[in-house]
Amino acid sequence: MKILGKKGHGYFCNVKILQDEPSGKKYALKELKKEHFKNGDYRYRFNREVHLLKNLQGSENIIELIENGHDDEKESLWYLMPLADYNLYDFIKKFNSSLKVEERYELVRQIINAVKIAHEKGILHRDISPNNVLVFKEGDKIVLKVSDFGLGKDSESLSHYSGSHVNGYGQYLYVSPEQKEKLKDASFPSDIYSLGKLVYFIFTGRDPEKIKSFELSTLVDRATSELKEDRHQSINEFEAHFNALKEFNLNSKISIDDLTLREIIDYKPPFSWIEIHEILREGKYVDHVYRDYIYPVLKLLGSPKKFTAYYLEVKLSIIDFVQTFSDRLNECYKTVGWPFTSLNDFGSFLINIIKIVDDDEVRLICFKQLWYIAFEVDQWAVQSEIKKVFNENFISTNICTQLSEYIIGSEIDVNLKVFSDLKLPLKIRKAIHLSKENSKKDGSKDVEW
Repeated sequence: MKILGKKGHGYFCNVKILQDEPSGKKYALKELKKEHFKNGDYRYRFNREVHLLKNLQGSENIIELIENGHDDEKESLWYLMPLADYNLYDFIKKFNSSLKVEERYELVRQIINAVKIAHEKGILHRDISPNNVLVFKEGDKIVLKVSDFGLGKDSESLSHYSGSHVNGYGQYLYVSPEQKEKLKDASFPSDIYSLGKLVYFIFTGRDPEKIKSFELSTLVDRATSELKEDRHQSINEFEAHFNALKEFNLNSKISIDDLTLREIIDYKPPFSWIEIHEILREGKYVDHVYRDYIYPVLKLLGSPKKFTAYYLEVKLSIIDFVQTFSDRLNECYKTVGWPFTSLNDFGSFLINIIKIVDDDEVRLICFKQLWYIAFEVDQWAVQSEIKKVFNENFISTNICTQLSEYIIGSEIDVNLKVFSDLKLPLKIRKAIHLSKENSKKDGSKDVEW
């Protein structure tokens, strides 16, 4: 073997390019830096990586371990692997503008395959990021191989990461919150967090510092939830979610661009909740917003049981639907040709959302709509039902100020006596009083509850 030069380096290893002179074939040699050879922790970590790679051999999407060895006299600890054409970071940055969406799905599929095999063997990667995925060009075929299984558990392992680190490619952005605190707290959902960030990078070509909406947002939003329990709990669950979105976006006979929720209700294609969520959050309609979108929503999700099933699938992405539904209600109020009695159904649905979804942003959206329907439109049935949620059990301190501002701005004269039996935050009670005072100044009509 002849050393041709250095391929790259990390915090405690160098990677050199070697060539077999008889055949001319090139390889990559990963070697522990000499200054770390006497460090027992680093030697353990390197040997641990070799051990894990041996257990993972046989997968097309995990780097092959060709040979390994050590030389105590030369203070050398190394292993030999195939030489990649790129790492995934360089590959995406170079070819991002020319990559087709089908190719991006295939890249993600291969990485999922590698992580799935590792997790099935009880092995966590702990460092899934674009520079730890190697790209091999085999004719017209692109093959990805996940590498670098050697991240240890000590806090120093993360100390060299930063968003500006030249060789880290912003790896810190891919590390789950619990790993940043303590590496020993890493679990399968920690790898899934990193995988979610990686999916975003593959599909957008952008570093996942501030994730913006894209075609796999529901997948990535759930995978990268701050709390482990809100993420996919297994790679199989993540894969199922990914495959559902892939099938929906690439293989649906009905184009998502032309599909309305009303058509789902009418024709009942075999879509999952995840696929339906894409239509719900888009909120598209053709003829009338009530008939094409709002009424089908109530028909599909009106019962608490159905809404709960939907919510459990999409988790934190529910905010996207709730905001869209609220926007469509605002459009509906300005139109004619829909039954005014449906306001009662709107109110009941919003109340169910507040009860089921323990999220301040979601509840704030719903409370504003409920206040409008109950008092600004003066829908008496909703005025009665709103009591179930209009109290301090559902109105948290985080949304008090914003909801109070909305109530004050409505300038509705509501009879204060009707709130006497409700446990309301002080800010909300004050806001109702100020709304009443403002309405009198402007000569607004009294509204009795």
